[in-house]
Amino acid sequence: MYNMKIYTIYMDWIYSIFIATIFFIAGQLCLRKSFELSNTVLHTFILFTMTIGIMSFPFLFKDGLQKKQNYIFPILAGIFFYAGNYFWINTIYTKKSLGLIRIAMAGFETMLLFIVSYLFFADEITLLQFIGSLFILTGIAIATYN
Repeated sequence: MYNMKIYTIYMDWIYSIFIATIFFIAGQLCLRKSFELSNTVLHTFILFTMTIGIMSFPFLFKDGLQKKQNYIFPILAGIFFYAGNYFWINTIYTKKSLGLIRIAMAGFETMLLFIVSYLFFADEITLLQFIGSLFILTGIAIATYN
């Protein structure tokens, strides 16, 4: 009999990514729908980011604010994601195919993450990962060619 709380259950990272993807797809559908209802980019962006903040606020106090925790990198990450979300939402506003938007974003993100994680964290990049990334970029070129 398992007597664990849901937030302490370990999930394999593949399952976690799968669940996150489902939520992200639902979110992107809602963003696209907002533009079909004549919302502006700025209005949608403000409501989107406010909702994330409101949903996150209770968790800030879950374990209490602890002096030993480093706050600078999560805050910087929030700033970078905030700016990135504006441009991502602006791209959805163009009403291009949601699939093409994600293909381009995922491909460029993959390549850049390989490079910066190698530079900042000395992460290993295998030949197969490099070749796979080239296939992703080739797929982006093919999928987005008009």
